[in-house]
Amino acid sequence: MNAPTLLRLGAVFVSCAAGLRAAQSSAPVVVQQTLLQKLNMPTIYILVACSMLIVWLVLDGYLRTAAKQIVPEAAAETLRRHFREGDYRGAFAWCGSQQSLVARVVGAGLRQAPDGRGAAEDAMVNALMAGNARFQNKIAYLSVIGVIAPMIGLAGTVFGMIEAFAAMGQAGAADPSKLSGAIGKVLYATAGGLVVAIPAFVFYYLLRNRTAHAIHLAQETAGELFRRFPYDDLAGRPFEGAEPCAARPNWLAPAGASAEAAVAEA
Repeated sequence: MNAPTLLRLGAVFVSCAAGLRAAQSSAPVVVQQTLLQKLNMPTIYILVACSMLIVWLVLDGYLRTAAKQIVPEAAAETLRRHFREGDYRGAFAWCGSQQSLVARVVGAGLRQAPDGRGAAEDAMVNALMAGNARFQNKIAYLSVIGVIAPMIGLAGTVFGMIEAFAAMGQAGAADPSKLSGAIGKVLYATAGGLVVAIPAFVFYYLLRNRTAHAIHLAQETAGELFRRFPYDDLAGRPFEGAEPCAARPNWLAPAGASAEAAVAEA
């Protein structure tokens, strides 16, 4: 191959390279956004906060409604020992120092035991209802999050579409690809709302059933302890610290005092 041929081939390669560089420089630069960049919206931040709250509520609910928290084995055995020995005063004092639900229920029953079976059973039912209310109050937040999360996501989508259409109107462009890209970006907010709401509802129903089982377990344990309880032996004998506060009206004088007043007048 002679020198003129090599020169011509070199010129061809140089021209091709220059044309390729010119085509690359004239082509539009497409910027690929990551998922985090697409999710950079205020509503997404709110949904992230809601998801973190869901995690905390679920963990707290599962720990609080565990059987070892509602009816600890050591607490049940201690109560059985007091009841077998007839040491109801000791059982009442021990219940006052505990925080478990079964201790609160049994303590409420013992406090009202001197007033009869009906008063004791009503007190235990009220204690169970109070414990159930404490659990349900926190679990209810999961239902609230499940309701508002899709609305928050939909609000983010609507506001994003408003901004997208406004930007397209100002630019005077009607490129369908750009419009669909903007709409696809804001739809992440709706998807995020559904992703947060569905687990919230699932865990709400799971924890509600778990709480009902825990309440039933405490009720069953207290009922076992108070089976054949000697209400008659404790009638009118309140425990220390559970004395009734109500007394007779002060305008009603005792019978003995009225008789003494009549003798003094005579």
